[in-house]
Amino acid sequence: MKRAPNAAPAPGDLYKALFDFAPDAILVVDAAGRIRLNNAEAEHLLDAAPGELHGLPVERLIPMSSRRAHVPLREQFVAQKLRRPMGVGRTLRAIKLSGREFPVEISLAPTQTSSGTEVIVTMRDVTDRLLARQKERELERAKALTRISQLALRERHFDAIGDQATQLAAPPLAADAVLLLRKAPGANTATCTSAAGPLAAPLLGFVVTDTDALLCGSILRSGAPALVGDVQTSNISIWPDLINAGMRSLMLAAIGDRADHHSVLVAASRTPHHFATDDIAFLEAIANIASNALQRAEVEDKLLMSQRLESLGQLTGGVAHDFNNLLTVISGNLQILEDMALPDPFAQRAIASAHRAARRGAELTGKLLAFSRRQTLLPAPIRIPELLSAFRDLLARTLGPNIEIIVTTDPELPLALADSGQLETALLNLAVNARDAMPAGGKLGIEASEVVLEGGGADETDDLRAGRYVRLSVSDTGTGMSRETLARAFEPFYTTKAVGKGSGLGLSMVYGFAKQSAGHVTAYSEIGVGTTINLFLPVAEGISLHRDPSSRKATASLAGNETVLVVEDDPDVLAVAVRFLQSLGYRAFTATNRRTASTRVRAHPDIALLFTDVVLQGDETGPRVAASLQKIKPDLRVLYASGYAKSALPLQLGLNDEIAFLRKPYSRDQLGQAVRKVLSDEPDGKR
Repeated sequence: MKRAPNAAPAPGDLYKALFDFAPDAILVVDAAGRIRLNNAEAEHLLDAAPGELHGLPVERLIPMSSRRAHVPLREQFVAQKLRRPMGVGRTLRAIKLSGREFPVEISLAPTQTSSGTEVIVTMRDVTDRLLARQKERELERAKALTRISQLALRERHFDAIGDQATQLAAPPLAADAVLLLRKAPGANTATCTSAAGPLAAPLLGFVVTDTDALLCGSILRSGAPALVGDVQTSNISIWPDLINAGMRSLMLAAIGDRADHHSVLVAASRTPHHFATDDIAFLEAIANIASNALQRAEVEDKLLMSQRLESLGQLTGGVAHDFNNLLTVISGNLQILEDMALPDPFAQRAIASAHRAARRGAELTGKLLAFSRRQTLLPAPIRIPELLSAFRDLLARTLGPNIEIIVTTDPELPLALADSGQLETALLNLAVNARDAMPAGGKLGIEASEVVLEGGGADETDDLRAGRYVRLSVSDTGTGMSRETLARAFEPFYTTKAVGKGSGLGLSMVYGFAKQSAGHVTAYSEIGVGTTINLFLPVAEGISLHRDPSSRKATASLAGNETVLVVEDDPDVLAVAVRFLQSLGYRAFTATNRRTASTRVRAHPDIALLFTDVVLQGDETGPRVAASLQKIKPDLRVLYASGYAKSALPLQLGLNDEIAFLRKPYSRDQLGQAVRKVLSDEPDGKR
């Protein structure tokens, strides 16, 4: 029977047309997982020839990495007969018959037919959509980085940058929480000071009590970012607060400079493997912007300090010059009055009192001229060991019996070029400041050594030209200075002492004297530990003490072939030490903490020497590292290095005077001599 020309199509014909011309790929899969039926779009999408899909197992369309897991999932789905609409759940991956993977969305609809339970699978290629989404996300992140860059140019305060960083990181990362952890100065703890994201509020203010035992400790030491796909399957120690909040995946990026990473930017999600490599690159970019802003602010602060001291120097120099003219008139007239032999005793006492005031005024202008670098200097070669030997008795009388004075010098120290009288005045000022910082008594160390700055040394001062210097280090075990006080320590008239206890010109005079002598002065201080002032003076070139030529070892005699373990938390200093050792023929391994150092010693029993910094990150110290490693290898030799003066180390870190010690900055020859000496000593450790 023929169908009428205008009759409606039969339902079967209509369904077949809908099936054949559907814009999405459609597969009908039987209970055994084989493709029983497909439309033309499926063949087009999967690079299949007509009829090629029929009878293939559906796992043929699953990427190799997921095929084994797909079989039980498919069987479970067929048994439960659950529907899954298109677009529900995460994006999946499929593979064409040509072998190319691509992202897809899939809907699943189980149905009962005469052949049993079958599943209608609808597939849609979402490559273009994901590319568009990726470009949109890249644009959003670029805008976010632009905003935080603009903020970093405006703001100098770290908390403002940190707050904005967490706010900007949250939307582009789609993280459940973005946090900023701030490490406490000199401590092993960190606090969450900023938080953003839907689940971040309860985490604000939580404290990491032991950063070294958790992941952020390694981030702070290395500065390298980290990505944790799933904290439940990772063997890394994570903060319990994050785990209790249900966070599963993490990203971390350090904020700081090359020498000190003091903060960690953290992004967290409840979804395992939520973040990808481009996400951590974005988080690291934000951390780098904040780090660069802070480093720029530090450089600007140094420049402003230099400019402020220069301006103050010009001002005080002019004032001192005019004031000296006034004092000349006052003093001259007082001398005239003295010559008149006035009989009135009151007049005589008044003249004597005025003379004393004029002398104090002259001393004050002398200090101002010293700071402004306009005093009259008579530089000459100085034998520092002889000067300190004669100066020690004066210091003992000035400082009193409660202060133990330790003077350490090298008998072969080269001559320094400076004004000996002004040098003694500078040392006396430093000693008096040290005494005032130790009201209950303590130790004052004066150490003299030669340093060679050659553009590649460790811990250089960037205010000195390359060359040879004599460094005089005055160290105390007093109360120390805060960062704020240390930043203004060399300003004239700035003092933290009580009224009448100091003029605030002592350190400023030392600063001016050092600068006018073509040298420099630096200060290092920690609250409760003490202060070290380093005075650099140029070596009197061309003038030297008589030395036995055999006392100077040639560079070749410094070489060796032993294995050295270098423990240093500053990557730049570490690189210099390794470079120096390798150039001398030594084999060098590196570590930044006790745990890594122990691993190195166990793995390389031929390590003969530990060369370690005294003060490391957190509460780690070189002596603790040495003690730990010598339990593994009792005959391990140890050479310490530090920016502290050696005389200040025994009280602060429990080291004795017999340790092998190298002062920073050091040259390659100095390192070679120290290493060779330690390795050549008798096994009993006598030095």
